[in-house]
Amino acid sequence: MIAPELLRQARVFESMTGQLRTCLKAECAMHCWVGGIRDQTLVVVTDHAGHATRVHYQQGEILKCINKGFRAELPAPLTRLKLKVRPMPQAPVKDIRRPSLSLDNARRLRSTADGIADAGVKAALKRLAGRGTES
Repeated sequence: MIAPELLRQARVFESMTGQLRTCLKAECAMHCWVGGIRDQTLVVVTDHAGHATRVHYQQGEILKCINKGFRAELPAPLTRLKLKVRPMPQAPVKDIRRPSLSLDNARRLRSTADGIADAGVKAALKRLAGRGTES
């Protein structure tokens, strides 16, 4: 069971992230989120150093925006902004292996296709035969 206080804090951070994104330019907004608050310091996480630079130059405006929108949730006004760069994990690229078709088998498929009356099947076999490669 997740502690209720932890859930409340997560909801506040999610709301703050929404507010943060309204303060940022569109090209930067979806790459930044609130990572936490510690000692009157707002921690902002971004997935790219270039976005961190943009946020750095807007920190005064961001702090005013968050302090104004979350006065009730904050024990004291935020006075500093700390940036962290955390690149998003990339999904591993799968090595896609395509089945190979030898030239000999491709010739056999073409020959078979020539003897078939059904136009759809004939066309499909010829397309498949076109994938033949030297092995």
